[in-house]
Amino acid sequence: MISVLIPIFNTSVFELVSEIHTQLLQQKVDFEIICIDDASTVFYNENTTITALKNVYFYQENKNLGRSKIRNVLAQKAAYNWLLFLDSDVFPKAKNFIKSYLDILMQNTKIKVYCGGIVYKKEQPLKTKKLRWVYGVKREEITVAKRVENPYAYFFGANFLIHKSVFNTCKFDETLVKYGFEDVLFVNLLAQHKVPLLQVNNNVYHLGIEDNAIFIEKTQQAIENLVQLYCKKAFTGTCIVKILSVYEKITYVKMVWFFSVMYKVLNRLMVFNLSSGYPSLAIFDLYKLSYFCFLIQKKTTSRT
Repeated sequence: MISVLIPIFNTSVFELVSEIHTQLLQQKVDFEIICIDDASTVFYNENTTITALKNVYFYQENKNLGRSKIRNVLAQKAAYNWLLFLDSDVFPKAKNFIKSYLDILMQNTKIKVYCGGIVYKKEQPLKTKKLRWVYGVKREEITVAKRVENPYAYFFGANFLIHKSVFNTCKFDETLVKYGFEDVLFVNLLAQHKVPLLQVNNNVYHLGIEDNAIFIEKTQQAIENLVQLYCKKAFTGTCIVKILSVYEKITYVKMVWFFSVMYKVLNRLMVFNLSSGYPSLAIFDLYKLSYFCFLIQKKTTSRT
């Protein structure tokens, strides 16, 4: 019936797997939970204990495969047609999380992809983790009413259900090894193949709130991925990446150089704000855009 697939990297999954396992048993359906540790350096011994649970399988990679390839490997190992992908740092918001997905499948026999959404705990974290929390609350915690208006724009790989037949056609791009935009590229592929995507109200809490410095570093990696994807024209049709839409506009008015210089001159000041207890998302957007322009300019200059 359903394969729950959880990629792991330096995260404890015992509580998540135990909760999902309990909910699946309550529904009396055929299931499996497959976890693959992507060459983590911590929590290995703790995570291996999940194999004591019925129909739970744990695998360890000796070399890091990356966020895209690890998901494709998980799907290859799945025995059932419905694949529920969950990130290792999430937790179901409701005790009927699994039941809700199963009920949705019964009600919508033609839909093959469902996105459940993510939310954040209301308690504010320490100053050192404030940026990731603010970004999550303001940019990722989207009501289902808004998500259904533009389902492809609000796809989150942390919590989605997909039929294996669709996934075998639209897999994650394994050329992306670094963090960032693998979800966007995946959902863009779904849109290209005109695969209907239904946004549903079945949230998970995102618990993995990184330190500001780590999140900024991961954001840089994401922008580097985006430059790579943009240069090889990976996005087709309607652009669902806002930064690219803005970039096209400033290219039209020949202002890319200005934002590139802005990054070189102001990046330390921007990082100072983003690392504070009152990070500005406007400055965060400017930081990403200016870094994107800086990298594009650097590529252009190196070719001449």
